[in-house]
Parts: sequence; structure tokens; C-alpha cells
Amino acid sequence: MNKGYLLDTQVLSWLEHDQSRLGKNTLKMVERGNLYYCSISVAELSFKRSLGKYDFSPQTTQGWQQAGISPLKFDDEAAVAFGRFSPKWTPDPFDRLIMAVTVAHNLVLLTSDSKILAQSFDWVFDATT
Repeated sequence: MNKGYLLDTQVLSWLEHDQSRLGKNTLKMVERGNLYYCSISVAELSFKRSLGKYDFSPQTTQGWQQAGISPLKFDDEAAVAFGRFSPKWTPDPFDRLIMAVTVAHNLVLLTSDSKILAQSFDWVFDATT
């Protein structure tokens, strides 16, 4: 049994800016709580901001926490789990790092990423459903 849901970076963005892109089942999960975001998502959004692709503010994480989304750090357990995920399957290193945090903390990953979903892991849920 999982302890909650890790929100992928795209899902965090949609929660903040366009909830209509999230599926009904995902919205029900979000309402139930036990939600987490990863420090890797913060790094990914900061990186996208540096490229001019996303308007990210460090205060955004305070809003997530006020909404009941708890932070998780990339820790030693996640670092060990990271080795399980091949760049052949999921080329984006941010995605593989987020997947490792999910596994290390026995969570379900809510994502819309087609490359992650294509792996058919039982701990990954399509956020568009």
C-alpha cells in the first residue's frame, strides 16, 4: 500500500495554472491528500526559468506547502533507486530522479509523461485520467 502521491513537475504546474488538464480520478486523489512534491521538481522548474520557458518563483513552493503538498528531498534511498532507471527508457534525467524518489518513498507517481507511462510501472498513474 502506498503512503501517498508524488506529483510530477507537469502535474504541479497544471494544479497551479490549468487544473482542467488533470483527469477526474487524479483530482479525486488530490482532494484526498497525502500529496508530495520533490526537490527535483523545484530544480527542474528553476532550470526551465533560466531558459525562459517557465515563470517560476521560489515562493511557489510555499504555496504548494500551504495547499498541503509536502516536500521530499532527493536522499540516499532515492540515489540508490536512481540506478534502476535506464536513460534508454526515460531519457530526461529529471524524470528518472523523480521516479527514484517515488520508489524510495513507496509513493504513487502522478504524471502525464508518456515515456514514464510507457514503462507500465504499477506505481505510476496517468494524471490525465
